[in-house]
Amino acid sequence: MFETIDISPRVGTEVKISKADLVSGKYAAEIEDLIKKRSAVVFKGMGLSAEEQLEFAGTIGTVTLLGENGLSKISLDPTVSDTADYTRGAFYWHIDGANDLYPAKATMLTAETLSEWGGDTLICNTYAAYDDLPDEKKEEYSRIKVRHALEATQRMVHPDYSYAELQRWRTRPSQTHPLVWHHKDSGLKSLVMGATAYYVHDMSREDSDAFLAQIMDYATQDQYVYRHKWTVGDLLVWDNTGTMHRADTYSLDSKRLMNRTTLEGEEALS
Repeated sequence: MFETIDISPRVGTEVKISKADLVSGKYAAEIEDLIKKRSAVVFKGMGLSAEEQLEFAGTIGTVTLLGENGLSKISLDPTVSDTADYTRGAFYWHIDGANDLYPAKATMLTAETLSEWGGDTLICNTYAAYDDLPDEKKEEYSRIKVRHALEATQRMVHPDYSYAELQRWRTRPSQTHPLVWHHKDSGLKSLVMGATAYYVHDMSREDSDAFLAQIMDYATQDQYVYRHKWTVGDLLVWDNTGTMHRADTYSLDSKRLMNRTTLEGEEALS
């Protein structure tokens, strides 16, 4: 069985498939194609174990070896996750690996423990947002380059940061990327944005801040966004190269826990 149900016109598809067929890779080619075309793919109540999630991930890409063999515990609880502090940055729109030369190909989450309130995951289709731009904007944006840095996100999370914190953030990689990513494998184009976007090159800081806020407002309009309301066991997979994502706000003392696996990027952005 392999059945698909589009959730909205521009983004998000539910797939009905048996766990055995998912994990075996029987429909891997179809799933990869669907992730690219629909940005976010949902397998409701799949209930994958850590081993099964990693096995499935390996059928559609190369697993990034983070956490335990490629599975990371995503939680705000520091006793569960050693990246709990950075996880607060997930409340803002972002792309996984935007500070790297090769952003992640795709990301997936399985819900293990839910928050009492909030905690939805939102996926924004930046392919569609680009496609809908007027031609003159596409031409203008093709010339724009943006600096991405962890510092940009952490300034939002910790507005009263110390000098030591600032220096620590600046030890992490940063990159200059084109605003428009022309994907060589597919020929598609997407917008590269998010909380890591620190400033636009060749603009004053005032103009840069205004531009980044304006284009973020545009790209995150409802027609480009899928909101996933979790139930335990759901598996959500998204194309990290043509989307942004974020977690809706939830309590900072929540025990919410997601099992995350990311796939290695296959194309340099810069």
